[in-house]
Amino acid sequence: MKKTTADRLVEELAARGVKAIFTLCGHGLDPLFAAARRQGLRLVDTRNEQTAAYAADAYGRLTRSPGVCAVSSGVAVANAFAGVANAWFESAPMLLLSGSADSDRLGRGCFQDMDAAAWATPVTRFSRRAESPETAVAMLAEAWDAACSGPGPSHLMLPMDLQRADASGQEQPIEKSAEVLRPNQELELVAAALRKAKRPLIVAGSGVYYNGEAFDLLSVASTFRIPVQTPIWDCGIFDAESPAFLGVVGAATGGADLLEQADCIVLAGAAADYRVKYLEVPGKIYPLARGFRGLRNRLVDTGCETFGAWLLEARSQQAAHVARVRERAAQQTVGARTHAAHIVDALEQWLPKDAVLIIDGGSIGQWAHQLLATQRYPGHWLTCGRSGVVGYGIGAAMAARVAHPDRPVVLLSGDGSFTFNVADLECAQRQRLPFTAIVADDQCWGITHTGHLKQFGAGISTQLGPIRFDLLAQSLGCAGERIDRPADITPRLREALSAPDVTVLHVPITGGNPA
Repeated sequence: MKKTTADRLVEELAARGVKAIFTLCGHGLDPLFAAARRQGLRLVDTRNEQTAAYAADAYGRLTRSPGVCAVSSGVAVANAFAGVANAWFESAPMLLLSGSADSDRLGRGCFQDMDAAAWATPVTRFSRRAESPETAVAMLAEAWDAACSGPGPSHLMLPMDLQRADASGQEQPIEKSAEVLRPNQELELVAAALRKAKRPLIVAGSGVYYNGEAFDLLSVASTFRIPVQTPIWDCGIFDAESPAFLGVVGAATGGADLLEQADCIVLAGAAADYRVKYLEVPGKIYPLARGFRGLRNRLVDTGCETFGAWLLEARSQQAAHVARVRERAAQQTVGARTHAAHIVDALEQWLPKDAVLIIDGGSIGQWAHQLLATQRYPGHWLTCGRSGVVGYGIGAAMAARVAHPDRPVVLLSGDGSFTFNVADLECAQRQRLPFTAIVADDQCWGITHTGHLKQFGAGISTQLGPIRFDLLAQSLGCAGERIDRPADITPRLREALSAPDVTVLHVPITGGNPA
């Protein structure tokens, strides 16, 4: 039987451990779809290319291996750029495959004629159009390696004639790129700075999560009693509770201003961006992306003192902040109505330790970061990422179920975020990708609304109308339930976590933000 280029591409993906391709069908992908079906590679279909791309982005962040998204051509690619851009902001490993008309028709006004490779270039680490069957597989390998080495998103455009072309006899060995280890010239500077410091702080970002050095960084922090914070929306590294972890920092989260108080900040795989006030203080900021085992050994060998008193002081400040947040929640609660804090408390009590938690939404996300991410912040808790996007949650929950079929998956979403791609609930239910969604419904774009109240005295285009999310979920084939009393959240959550279906818990709440 003739083996096509599409067959070889699918073989390459399977050899690299790809479990599924997140997609929305279109004729530009027909040969690739046929090849995937022949070889048993799962296709997870969606109703919107945004959802497919968000799913691939989330899969890459949860597994540290590229999530694969395939879309057709033209505007289909533009729709997928939402997820690609999110992966770009977050430096998440992702591979976008796009189709097109035959090569000899491109640039001549063919159907959906668009140079997707050029369009994707600014937000990818690699974006090319495959030009021949002989080079297509090698180009896929190059795109894959670029996605892993950044990490970040890559893109490969596949014209249909190339997908259909005979590739028999073009077997090529799968070669995985070896990691290039470079001398760490920053380690000695960091070690010297810590030996002189009185109030050090480690800002641990997604880079440490992706490069696999989380355990070694935690060893440094626990051995020398150094406080650690994570920029809001970066990947966490604290899978278990730790006295060294002092929550997230940045954006509107508030909290103890340890950045100002610290006399030495180790920027560990984190960006010096707006979330950490750009960290432009000379002589105080020391970047170190890898080499934490060597750093610990160096500090031990040179007799570096521990910072237990400073850690206790920092923890006291953070505890006082959490108490103020809870007081603010109590002030915002109206009568017997539910507040966002009630939802967070239920999650803190009943969320299994290995559960994948997806946080999608501005206001509810802030409450979760302030009250839930205080003792631990594991890598399997997923937020929107550095872009601050909303609406990615349903795709991310589908990806989480593919990546971790035996773990509980919970999506905590605001009402505005949930409606971006809500029809994809049907796709998740139909393809047996169950998860529990908690929709915190304040009928507005909460963070913007609060900001407008402070600026203008009223919200400007910030309020939303009522939606019965429980009934909407039922209309899409899922389970749905409305929860009006705080006391009912915990028992309904426990039931939903063991249910075999996609379950939407609609929880109307009073509005307000923690900061």
